[in-house]
Amino acid sequence: MSENIFCAIDIGGTKILVYLIDRFRRIRFKQRLATPAGEDPEVLVNIVNKEIGLALQTAKINPRDLCGIGICIAALVDFHKGIIYQAPNLGWNHPVALKDIFKRSWSCPVYVENDANAAVQGEVYYGAARGHHHAIYVTVSTGIGGGLFLDGHIYRGSSGFAGEIGHIKPFGKGRTCGCGGLDCLEAWASGKGIAGSAGRWREEERDTARVFARAEMGHSLARQIIDRAAEDIATGLANLVTVLNPGCLVLGGTVIAANQHFFKHIRQRIKKLAIKS
Repeated sequence: MSENIFCAIDIGGTKILVYLIDRFRRIRFKQRLATPAGEDPEVLVNIVNKEIGLALQTAKINPRDLCGIGICIAALVDFHKGIIYQAPNLGWNHPVALKDIFKRSWSCPVYVENDANAAVQGEVYYGAARGHHHAIYVTVSTGIGGGLFLDGHIYRGSSGFAGEIGHIKPFGKGRTCGCGGLDCLEAWASGKGIAGSAGRWREEERDTARVFARAEMGHSLARQIIDRAAEDIATGLANLVTVLNPGCLVLGGTVIAANQHFFKHIRQRIKKLAIKS
């Protein structure tokens, strides 16, 4: 009897998560990998394919029982074609037919989705936004991304790239973003942006977690960097809330999850800045 196993893959700027999940939503395998350095998508795909094979072997699952592979990635994604048009935090600045590359190795259906779009659907159906017909999810991690769930459906826009809150501008002054733009929100307020603002520190100290730790200890520059990032994120999200009037706004990502004071600061400022509904 077929087990009906599904593989979920989350490709981020610094880490990759690989899961095997059965039809009862039980996790049968999970692994965290470092995202490989370099700009060759084939290298990343080969690493992930090997991990999927290892996962099936470890969980003692017949590859024929793999019913589908779902890939979420921090990128500009054409969901219908499975094409990545740009993934700044991976160094991909040209179209990558990611779905087709994975299909060379697997006969099951393969789906590729923007990570924040996947996240907002997860929150609506199973998480903090459950029951809401108008919800926004924003992730603050290596980069900043957003997913829009409006009027009961994922909203993609005319080209499929709606919700790229990390690339609104201007914030700060004179910093080029990975997307090629100047002074995007992501360039200053993401995990990578926060670390970049500590430019006068020694290289080994230019780390997001270290900046937050120093801020907690009262370091004045670190405190300024964190407060500026929180204010910038709150301003961007308050404008988004004012324009779209969601019933629920969910903040996630590694930077938010690891820093509750940062989260509370952002939430308080959004409440103050956004139009009251």
